[in-house]
Amino acid sequence: MEKEDEEVPILLELQPQTETETDVDNEDEFTTNGHSKGVGWSSPLGYVRQFLKWMAIMKDTFGGPFVVFVMIVYGVTQGFAKAMKHLVSNYYWKDVQKMQPVYAQSFMALSSIPWDMKPIYGLITDTFPIAGYRRWPYFVICGITGSLCLWALAFLKLTPWPATFLMATVALCNAFPDVVADASLAQCSKIAPTLSSDLQSLAMGSLAAGGLVGCGVSGAAVHGLGPQHSYLLVSVGPLLLIVAALALPERRLPNTVLSFQFKALMHTIQLFGKTLRDPVLWKPALYIYLSQGSLCPDISEAMFFWRTDPVVGPGFGEEFMGLVSAVGKVAMIIGIVCYNRWLQQHTLRKMFLWPRVVSAFIGLLDIILVSRMNLKMHIPDQAFVLGDEALTDAISKIQIMPMLVLSSQLCPAGIEATIFAFLMSMSNFGHTCGHWFGALLLKWLHVQKDDYSKLWLAVLIRSLMRLSPLLFLFLIPDCTVENIKPPCVSLLNDTKTMETAKDTELFDKVSVHDSN
Repeated sequence: MEKEDEEVPILLELQPQTETETDVDNEDEFTTNGHSKGVGWSSPLGYVRQFLKWMAIMKDTFGGPFVVFVMIVYGVTQGFAKAMKHLVSNYYWKDVQKMQPVYAQSFMALSSIPWDMKPIYGLITDTFPIAGYRRWPYFVICGITGSLCLWALAFLKLTPWPATFLMATVALCNAFPDVVADASLAQCSKIAPTLSSDLQSLAMGSLAAGGLVGCGVSGAAVHGLGPQHSYLLVSVGPLLLIVAALALPERRLPNTVLSFQFKALMHTIQLFGKTLRDPVLWKPALYIYLSQGSLCPDISEAMFFWRTDPVVGPGFGEEFMGLVSAVGKVAMIIGIVCYNRWLQQHTLRKMFLWPRVVSAFIGLLDIILVSRMNLKMHIPDQAFVLGDEALTDAISKIQIMPMLVLSSQLCPAGIEATIFAFLMSMSNFGHTCGHWFGALLLKWLHVQKDDYSKLWLAVLIRSLMRLSPLLFLFLIPDCTVENIKPPCVSLLNDTKTMETAKDTELFDKVSVHDSN
């Protein structure tokens, strides 16, 4: 076990937390699993004090470099850059490419396909190291390539298909390193399972905080620089992947280990196939796919076009749309805090049930907006949209947090990275299907830039369809996160594998199952 703990993917010296000095110092404010008891939270200074102590526990448990790594990947690359890219791309398709909502949504769905193939990237990094390194060279390559593609979008006049190809390449350069980060979270959750929710909170909190900054900058950037040149600021995210690589210490693999990689890959694929046949895994995986959008049409592009239309819609400007996104990020942080403080001890079915019901109800409120009934009720468009966005994003984050924790706890020992990447790909593929579903719905209702008469019906169908995943809630285990038991897959129960490992004398020297 000690040898296995040393050979984690990121090669940081992570040790399970036991009776450490930090535990003793914080015994009066924290429970044994690191969650706050609520003592000392009565003032803003108390919140800051407890947050710093919580960060100290995370640092002592998982290591300072790992905490920095998580904050860069999730906070800057996934938070800041993705938040900026979302608003910039919306205006790019609308004002630069001058597309209809249905086609803009279709091209954006195409550009997000690389996020649906995350397990493949992990297998590539583990099987094909570069100069003996399996991590940081890929980070550097993705950082440079992603930045070049964003610069091309910023300066070249492109037709829709080349622009989509460049956006898809940027998505690939974001998804590839994200696999390493997701895998690291999954394995660290096994090292300190009582802090798994806190670890996800650190990642999602960093993402929300970085996204808040990105949203605050994006509106002013689009207004001042235009949609195209704003991609220059988005390129900050890929460039900082190089810094993240420096926070990801890694030892060079010996040549004998490199020759063993292909056998390790085949063994990982066999274990992956065995695990997928276990109902403990495929049932939650199916629910994650269904609940993340495949049953729920996404009409976000039509809503964006309508909100920025000065004739039939409110005609919001770039700065206000950036403010809307920023308010949503603040609400996401609040949602994370609410989950981490009060909701995580409930059963998983309850945590999946009630947020979805509330989400469907909030979605119906958009009918009031698109029908302009809010003006008759003397509610300004700005106030209505800000409130709606805050509620929607807070509930969406409360929805996704148990899904992330469930995914990390479902990963069996030995193939944590592969299974976690698979579950995240199921989630991403669900979102992609939701975009396609929404595009078909908009086309069927003939919703376009000069005709929003059926937009209210699209909102109604979307909101009601958000309840459809509840029909499959039985696929989720009816227990708390701490009681989840992952599928049992033994690495050493295969005689042939044991013989191969013995012949090469490398089984205890390399993590043969380190597939992200």
